[in-house]
Amino acid sequence: MTAVTKPVSVVTIQAGTRYEDFYVDRLKAMVERYLGRPCEFTCWTDDVRPGRFHPSVQVRDLSAWKLEGFFNKLRLFDPEVGGEAPFLFLDLTMVIRRAMAPLLEVIQRTEASLIAVADWNYPIVNSSVMWVRPDHHTHEVWKAWARGDRFHGHIPGDQNFIDAVFKARSPEALAFWPTPLVASYKGLRKLARKDPIQAQDALARAVILKFHGNPKADAVLEPRRHLASTVFRNPLHPRLWRYLSSEIEAHWHARDLTGPPAP
Repeated sequence: MTAVTKPVSVVTIQAGTRYEDFYVDRLKAMVERYLGRPCEFTCWTDDVRPGRFHPSVQVRDLSAWKLEGFFNKLRLFDPEVGGEAPFLFLDLTMVIRRAMAPLLEVIQRTEASLIAVADWNYPIVNSSVMWVRPDHHTHEVWKAWARGDRFHGHIPGDQNFIDAVFKARSPEALAFWPTPLVASYKGLRKLARKDPIQAQDALARAVILKFHGNPKADAVLEPRRHLASTVFRNPLHPRLWRYLSSEIEAHWHARDLTGPPAP
């Protein structure tokens, strides 16, 4: 069993222009605030212009990968890219709201090659939060993609592919985070419409609040600029238009971002 004693390698991807640069800095700041251990924070991006991110972010170039959107995650399973040391992958679109110690405890007691989120809508891997222990099981994800393997005909997303590779070839090497630790924003908002107390209890157990689909965190803070995913989703429930905006404002910022400049 591997204890987490060295600096934790944390990796994210910023490809394309959908998310503004401050998403990277805010994620880095939340990791610093709540990880409770030293970390090495790396952002893979297709635009390595100097000064885009805080200088403590280690920036790596993915432009040569020639992959679309979220499929860039698959390349992290290539040992020539992801390396041979374990790492924690985090999507940009999340709010870390309390100490990440429960995640580190799972890592310490679980020897699986991959720990991922159990998707909230489908019985598959959700790749928003992944602990990757590079070995032949994880390497097979990239090898399978590179040689053109496809499962069930069409694979609509990276997480479907990761799920298919592991379940077909090494299901014993796949594990999932305990359900309460990574919460779906949309799931909590839907629950809050029926049972606000139960939704609040679920939020209290969550370490990470994941914004999958729409709205994203910035839309919640300015719902009238994003009517389709905020106001129109709950037209008769104004209290849900800015649901959990106080959580976002409290945690989703980079005001206290520290750390030495990256080499």
